[in-house]
Amino acid sequence: MNKWTYLIFLGFSLLIFSCETTVDLVAEGEETPIVYGFIDATVDTQFVKITKSFVTEGNAYTAALDPENSEYTDLLAYIIERDGNDSINSYLLNEKVVSEKDSGVFYYPVQTVYYTSEIEFTSSQYDHNFEISFYGSEKNVSSISNVIGPFEPNNSQALGDISFVSLFDVNGSSYQSKSMKIDQQKYAKRYEFTLRFFYIEMYTDGSQAEKHLDFKFQPWICEGLSGQEDFTFLIDGEEFYQGIENRLIAQDNEANVTRRVIGKLNYIFDFAGDDLNTFIELNKPATSFNAEQNPYTNIDNGIGVWSSRGQMIFYDKSLLVKSIQELAQGQYTGSYKFCSDDPGHSGLSFGCN
Repeated sequence: MNKWTYLIFLGFSLLIFSCETTVDLVAEGEETPIVYGFIDATVDTQFVKITKSFVTEGNAYTAALDPENSEYTDLLAYIIERDGNDSINSYLLNEKVVSEKDSGVFYYPVQTVYYTSEIEFTSSQYDHNFEISFYGSEKNVSSISNVIGPFEPNNSQALGDISFVSLFDVNGSSYQSKSMKIDQQKYAKRYEFTLRFFYIEMYTDGSQAEKHLDFKFQPWICEGLSGQEDFTFLIDGEEFYQGIENRLIAQDNEANVTRRVIGKLNYIFDFAGDDLNTFIELNKPATSFNAEQNPYTNIDNGIGVWSSRGQMIFYDKSLLVKSIQELAQGQYTGSYKFCSDDPGHSGLSFGCN
């Protein structure tokens, strides 16, 4: 679980370097709760990572490998749904021990996370706030966030199949872009779009493997949170084929590939709330040696981030015929053994059979 490993390491870094900054986020000898969680109306289970800082007189790296130094025992954590100042519902977070944590500075592969599957989002809840709060630490810790949504299919336009080629020519086709438009959802501050292309690699030994390539686009940062904005962007057709070529050049098993069967494409929209966007922006890699990385937190009596996020995926989009032919025979990808197994393409020069 890379994201949690990174977020916990961030909290640990703040602890190590607090003595070198003018802002003392972690007082000497004090426990500091660390919370990372994102309320997400597009999933059926909400997960929150709750740990704590620790102070040790011994080797900090050795101590970090012991979960008892970072995890709480007898912790009562809740997500509280609020309508203004009124508490509407309270959802107790259950403990769950997971074993997918990657190796690193901190203990692995087992870790404890907190979760609830009790929140069922209805239309009225998108105007409510959700507070994370827990007891069992030395401090009363809390933070509050609104929730993004509902994200409905009609919020994204021009989501049909894809035509990247208007006129095919083996020596250089006429390419075209696909226009996409996204309408902002209330409380969404940041949108990221990924085009995912699927294919199947078949090998000389008779085996095969399902593969995909992701093409990520620059994020769209909304000016406000009212849900009144929209954003139009283009998927460049020629860059799509160039991108596939650049990825496949780097592979070292080309001699073992007999064919690549062209699959579908998914449109993936990820969206983030205001506080999560601020956290992402402030934690971008430094662009110079003199750049100062400012820690960001919106947790009362702790450090971390409690915000909202979501994801909407539009599945199984297809390339149209000329775009398929370009992938199989075009100037950029024609040497990479792509073919179509669509029955309607059987017997054609770019069909698999």
